[in-house]
Amino acid sequence: MRDQISQLIETGEHPALSLLLDGADMSTLRFAAKQFVSALQENNDDLLQSIPKLMNESSTGAHHLACQLIPYAYEIKRRQAVGFLPRLIESTDWTVRDAACEVTGRLLRDDFSRMLPVLEAWRSRQSSNMSRALAIATIRAADPMHLERADPLLRLLEPLLSERDPIVRRNLGPSAIGTTLLAHYPSQTFEYLAKWSTSYDAQTLWNVAMAFTSPAAVPITKKALIVLRKLSLDERRLVWRAVASAMWKLGRKRPDLIRPELARWLEDERRVNVAREAIKHL
Repeated sequence: MRDQISQLIETGEHPALSLLLDGADMSTLRFAAKQFVSALQENNDDLLQSIPKLMNESSTGAHHLACQLIPYAYEIKRRQAVGFLPRLIESTDWTVRDAACEVTGRLLRDDFSRMLPVLEAWRSRQSSNMSRALAIATIRAADPMHLERADPLLRLLEPLLSERDPIVRRNLGPSAIGTTLLAHYPSQTFEYLAKWSTSYDAQTLWNVAMAFTSPAAVPITKKALIVLRKLSLDERRLVWRAVASAMWKLGRKRPDLIRPELARWLEDERRVNVAREAIKHL
């Protein structure tokens, strides 16, 4: 397939190339992008013009190729290259959306200080797909070797906590905040979770509780319990069931701490439903 890709690029048969790339894996797509850029012989204008042309084609392969060309275009004209991403993030094809999110995360990881303000501006678009992209980009950019990124990334996600769309929720509390940020930046992330736990918004509290369902919460189980005890008093089903999820997942790793706690909750009429739900899974 790679020989075919090289041949189609060499002969300029871009529509055929786009169709060939439909359904291709990421390694093949990145190879095609590299060959495409090489064939342009550093003609920057051609590269920048090729991306919107590919985006206007009907094939998914063309849109994927456009995604993989954006990092190359970023090195030439940063703002213009980044400007292509929102449309790809809003694609009707989920594989293209995922690819655009991955590229966004790669750019944030590699050029953090200049990409962060771009992502902060994207929050104003009030789009679930865009919010999901920010969560995924955070996952890619978080790095325990860059502790200075903790606060900016947590602040980037903070305005998204109340979003109820499932595609945002799944990627936010349990994943970006719990699995990634709590693992890489445990102290800073816990401080934010404790602060967010004072909110009255049910979706925000759900994200807080679900962050403690991740394996990264196990080493801080004692601290997590401080927050979960408070959230367990919330009578809204969305919140208390999230607390129950955190308790049974922590309980499987730290039964010495969680089982006695749940035993006490069984005797507390305000927390008994949470305890019963958690115990079912232990």
